[in-house]
Amino acid sequence: MLGFKFSLRSLYFILFFSLFMTVSGGGASPTTFRPIAVRDDLGRRIPLKNPAQRIISLSPATTEILFAIGAGRKVIGVCSACDYPPGVRRLAQVGDFMKPSLERIASLRPDLIVFSSATVTRSVPDEMQARIGVPFFVLRPRTVAQVLRGIGKLGIVTGHIQEASGLADRLERRLAAVRNRVGRKKPVFTVIEIAPPPSLIVAGPGTYIDDALTVAGGTNVFADAGQPFPLISLETLFRKNPQVYLLACGGDPEEVANREGFPSLDCVREGRVYKVNPDHLLRPGPRLVNAIETMARVLHPE
Repeated sequence: MLGFKFSLRSLYFILFFSLFMTVSGGGASPTTFRPIAVRDDLGRRIPLKNPAQRIISLSPATTEILFAIGAGRKVIGVCSACDYPPGVRRLAQVGDFMKPSLERIASLRPDLIVFSSATVTRSVPDEMQARIGVPFFVLRPRTVAQVLRGIGKLGIVTGHIQEASGLADRLERRLAAVRNRVGRKKPVFTVIEIAPPPSLIVAGPGTYIDDALTVAGGTNVFADAGQPFPLISLETLFRKNPQVYLLACGGDPEEVANREGFPSLDCVREGRVYKVNPDHLLRPGPRLVNAIETMARVLHPE
């Protein structure tokens, strides 16, 4: 996917080693913590005196990543939507993903706050950071490759570089296997439903979901929408007439077949309406690869 000669593990090690030598002067013991500074996906420089020890995660994706790289014991608070791994429900809740309680966050005395969002702008974390005086580290992946790089970044800020690079390597090998299976097959014209009618929202261009579909051997019929998550009309959908309909909103294929007008779609007549686990596809974390593997199987069952 990335086209590098080195493994992701090697690249992340080089990145971390270069960063460490830059900020520590190169003469410190490898076990000695020194200030680090990493740029998040919004280009914001996030300085830390040490790898973070008290972390609040404001999105399910970052919570999953932190636990997957062995940094779960450092997570002291999560948003109300965080439910995986199951044990996170026992952690302190700091409110809604979009409207967290800054007072509750401050009371937990974190040294780093992390979250992932496909649409967040720089002003949001800047304002929250200014209000409570705690660094906000934002992931905003727009490709599958950036999801994996985000795992590496969280490994750096938490001091779990080896675990993060190992996880990213394993995920990359699974993605390579998918590409090998579907690489020479004709892409299948597909729609990914994010929210059902009457407010029909689909995956558009410029998102990691759109890129995940491409990796799985599909072509997004709404790649020309001009928005990452467009609201579309039924007339537009019927005109596009996708070959496969993927449900990322927890819907049911039988329900889709019973919607007014939907039996006119080729994908409905041919029984090519499938569910994709929304927790896998809509969270840009390690289980995104599960969703890509699922999509590859239904798009190319042969």
